[in-house]
Amino acid sequence: GPRRAMGQSAEHAEDVKGTLARMLRYFRKESKLILVLMLAVICVTIAGLLAPSLQGKAIDSIKDKTWERLYSCIIGLLAVYGINILATLGQSLMAARLSQNIVKQMRHDLFKKIDYLSIKYLDTHSNGDIMSRMTNDVENVSATISQSLGSLVSGVLTIIGTVTIMFLYCWQLTLITMTSVLLTVVITKNMSKLMRKIYRTRSQLLGQLNGHSEEM
Repeated sequence: GPRRAMGQSAEHAEDVKGTLARMLRYFRKESKLILVLMLAVICVTIAGLLAPSLQGKAIDSIKDKTWERLYSCIIGLLAVYGINILATLGQSLMAARLSQNIVKQMRHDLFKKIDYLSIKYLDTHSNGDIMSRMTNDVENVSATISQSLGSLVSGVLTIIGTVTIMFLYCWQLTLITMTSVLLTVVITKNMSKLMRKIYRTRSQLLGQLNGHSEEM
């Protein structure tokens, strides 16, 4: 749907489901790369969950002076940190490649779309706003894929794993923690509504600025 015509306020996508479906088509073409990325994310998450447990066992070994157990914990920690480093590197590389592949195809499709735009559309829309779609909007998609996609999946898996371990250790403290988390979610939800308005206004002003610069 149109984001902003000249002199009008920013608009939502007219067909949200259709927009998401078109976005998913780009991801389907990179299914193998996404699979490798998800495997790297899972390795990073598991390593991050195992490390504190091994650290706790190492401290207990020092307290109990069970040195053989301590050596085993140290070796385990080195292995976990090594896997974490390699998996994090792989995650970053795969996310960057996925982002570039999708953005390349997206920009190619945008150029083809511009070739078939009507004269009426070009006359009623700022050239700078169209340029903003090609540059800033696509760059936002690229940043989301390369930076946020892996973090989102890793964050969800980390939360699930952490809550499970917490319940195994002490369910009473876990319930107290979950109460504070729910309060945080409520506050974050309200803040996100405000931030969406601010980002929408920023996109509108950015389109106006690009249009003015291009026309000058």
